[in-house]
Amino acid sequence: MNRTCLIKACLFKTALAACACVLLLASCAQASKQVFPKHYTLGESAAPAAQHAPATSEAGSILEVTRIDVPPWLQGTDLYYRLDYKHDDQIAAYALSDWVAPPARMLEQMIQNTLAADGAWRLVLGPASPAKADLSLHIRLDDFSQMFTSPQQSYGVLDATATLVDTQDGNAVAQRHFHVREQAPSADAAGGVKALNRASRQFADELQQWLGTAAKRTMPGPSAARRER
Repeated sequence: MNRTCLIKACLFKTALAACACVLLLASCAQASKQVFPKHYTLGESAAPAAQHAPATSEAGSILEVTRIDVPPWLQGTDLYYRLDYKHDDQIAAYALSDWVAPPARMLEQMIQNTLAADGAWRLVLGPASPAKADLSLHIRLDDFSQMFTSPQQSYGVLDATATLVDTQDGNAVAQRHFHVREQAPSADAAGGVKALNRASRQFADELQQWLGTAAKRTMPGPSAARRER
């Protein structure tokens, strides 16, 4: 091999080595930018019911917050959004963002804590409690998603119907539909989560105020006294 060919061979090997280094660096950079799934939860609400329920009180009724009913598409942990500005009536889920638990399950605890902290009830029971309640609160959650009104603007939307039932005779005492919409601080999954957190707290507060009026339609008094009648 003459000198010219030797030089060309060396240059070719050097070029191959340089390309390999570039590819390796690009691969490392890509790995360092890997996006991992994010799991969100509903934020802080009132303190747990056990800390606020006035167990020694002789006044007020016992309320049970039953399992929240949801349509099939809300039974999982997907974080949903829809592009309302396109008017296509389609809903989609974020690929790399979701809830740590089904929204209805987290909302149940938030509502129970909020109502217990109110102090208007003798006790506030959850869905799994074996205790006897005077009234039961049934909620149908029809929407819990992020709605985009434009590519840059979105809202957290909570749509639900609450029904208060007298457990003594099974009759409905009152019913109300709630529609809560809170603006998202950013047009992404994180912004949607913050908006839905605010919508959930607003719903719990509005529910508390409504129940304060609706419960007055029933006979007041502790559970034991009502059962004796």
